[in-house]
Amino acid sequence: MRPAHSHATARAPTDTMNDRAPLTDDAIAFIREQAFLIVATADAAGNSDCSYRGRQPRADGSFEPLVDMPDRRTLVLPDFAGNNLFNTIGNLLVNPAIALLFVDFVRQTTWLVQGRATIDEDAQSRVHLWPDARRYVVVEVAHAQARADAALPPLVLA
Repeated sequence: MRPAHSHATARAPTDTMNDRAPLTDDAIAFIREQAFLIVATADAAGNSDCSYRGRQPRADGSFEPLVDMPDRRTLVLPDFAGNNLFNTIGNLLVNPAIALLFVDFVRQTTWLVQGRATIDEDAQSRVHLWPDARRYVVVEVAHAQARADAALPPLVLA
């Protein structure tokens, strides 16, 4: 029997996983184009949680950015009022490990970004990007990897 990793799809040719700055030009361009992401966290006991995060509409019909990338090692997500369960924030307060999955169904490609998160409680620090955010999740990116995935269904967004 072959190990599971031998079935993995090869990385995209322009992916430089071992780059000193984990967010390559390809990663930054891909992430900026996405409308949503899945954020994964775990509590202190390792119980995991996944949540959808999507772009918020503005009054003029445009959309706020999904994330901010102030440099090649940092990704910032807004935290809005949601279901009041605080699973993501609560988990990050006791376990800073985080994974973000960006999915492009049209290109059948994903980017997985992993790192450590801190919470920025200063709601005004990025109010120019997200006027309604309550706080921000600041991710120190340790690893970013592209995956072309033929098993991902090709969807055409309306």
